[in-house]
Amino acid sequence: MGRLDHWAKVFFQRPEIFAALFNGYLFHGEEVLSATELVPLNTKEVFTSTKNKRTFFERERDLLQKVTCKRGMDCTFLLLGLEAQSFPDASMPVRCMLYDALNYATQLKELQPDQPDNAKAFPPSFSDDIRLAPVITLVLALTDAPWPRTRELHDLLAIPDKKLTPFIPNYRINLITPNTMTEDDIHPYGGELEAVLLTAKNASNRKAFQEVVASHTIFQNIKTDTARLIMEITQLDFHIKDKKENINMTEQMISWEEYFQQKWLTKGREEGLTQGLTQGREEGLTKGREEGLTKGREEGLTKGREEGLTQGREEGLTKGREEGQQKGQRRGTISTLFELGKPPEEVCTWLMGHFSLTEQQAKQEIADFQASRH
Repeated sequence: MGRLDHWAKVFFQRPEIFAALFNGYLFHGEEVLSATELVPLNTKEVFTSTKNKRTFFERERDLLQKVTCKRGMDCTFLLLGLEAQSFPDASMPVRCMLYDALNYATQLKELQPDQPDNAKAFPPSFSDDIRLAPVITLVLALTDAPWPRTRELHDLLAIPDKKLTPFIPNYRINLITPNTMTEDDIHPYGGELEAVLLTAKNASNRKAFQEVVASHTIFQNIKTDTARLIMEITQLDFHIKDKKENINMTEQMISWEEYFQQKWLTKGREEGLTQGLTQGREEGLTKGREEGLTKGREEGLTKGREEGLTQGREEGLTKGREEGQQKGQRRGTISTLFELGKPPEEVCTWLMGHFSLTEQQAKQEIADFQASRH
């Protein structure tokens, strides 16, 4: 289990979050399902032989809970399953169908538990008034990557003739993709769940994520496990302390921005100084040799090299540091702007305005930076 999967499971194990997710999706935010009535169930879906108790199939969900659904005078049980996806998966219709089918098979067997050892896998018959508990599996995409076109079983099948389609059973997944939702769509989920969905919607767009955090007060007071899930979704380091009960993500974003800029500025300076020193040494050696030869071979190659090296190093180091520091600042700036999601055209304009470069020079700086990253 990856870190994102772990913290997603921790987050959605909270009854109020789990209930809010299904109330938001099934009932548009109406509190039909109560968090206090949720009962966690075994997440392993297993089908075994009645005869020899052998396990034929076994699959494990992320979460599965039982809840009482009350509508007017009617009351029934629902089984609610959740699959939190850190990446798009085109096979989800088959996966979810298998989870649900195994659960229904288990329910059938449990209706007649006292079967002899030589009994069939399923009881031969049931009375007309027996009903199984409905299973609703919800798939939540905790990423802003586009989801595949496969939303139902038919999307995965190579059906040779469309006339056959009505005769082939279908299975459609219940899918939440925050990247296709508006903020108005997300708002009914409410609370910290709303914050997580807004984060998933802007997972790879850091500028948009910063704006969302700054404009939504819910980010100013969230629990540690929520902050850790947000950190894993965005791949940003917010320096979260385990002992701290609640966290203000707005403050964390400000400190992260300063940390990020300083980190790349320092790295750019270091790379620039290293490159400048190397270039300065090479130029100093060349110039030293030339001056030594000009002053005369009579004074000796040794003396010429010494004087040339001394003077060359001083001039080369001075010039190298200056050029290296300037180039390092430009590289650090380019890196920071790319990390903030700026397009190359905007980065080019920024370099021209702040470093007095021509358009050709700015484009070359960007090309050199990109080449160094490959």
